[in-house]
Amino acid sequence: MKRLSSTLKDFVEKQELVRIAWTDGGGARVVPVWFVIVGREHYIGTGSDSAKWRAMKKRPRVGWVIDGGKKGKYKGLSMHGEAEEVTDRKLRRRLYAAFGRKYFGSPDHPKHKEIWGEVDDPSSVFIHLKAADGFWWEY
Repeated sequence: MKRLSSTLKDFVEKQELVRIAWTDGGGARVVPVWFVIVGREHYIGTGSDSAKWRAMKKRPRVGWVIDGGKKGKYKGLSMHGEAEEVTDRKLRRRLYAAFGRKYFGSPDHPKHKEIWGEVDDPSSVFIHLKAADGFWWEY
C-alpha cells in the first residue's frame, strides 16, 4: 500500500472517531469508536466483554473509515483487514497512554481511568486494526 500524504496523515490523526464495521450473527454492524494511531497502525479499545469484541473474536474481518472535512474539501481513508487483540504489555501501556493523551490530555486523568481502569486492567481490550488493503481521498 502506498503511504498517505502528509496532509491526509495529519488530518486523520486529528479526527476523534473511526467508524468500525464487523459482522455478527445478526448481520453487519457499524459503530463510531475512539482510536489512536501508533506508527502507521490503527488501534481501538473496548470492554473485554463487549458485544463488538466478542463478535470480532469469532469473525475478525473488519472494515473502518476515518473521514471528514467541510463542504467541497473532504478527506478520509477506508480500510479493511483483521481485528487482533494486543497482548504485548509494552504496547498495551503505550496504547493506554496514547488514548489518555488524545481524549483527556493525560493518561492520569480521572475520567480516562474510570473508562479504561488501570493500564493492565483485564476488563479493557486494545485491538489492532491490521490493514490488508484500502484507499483514501482528498478532494
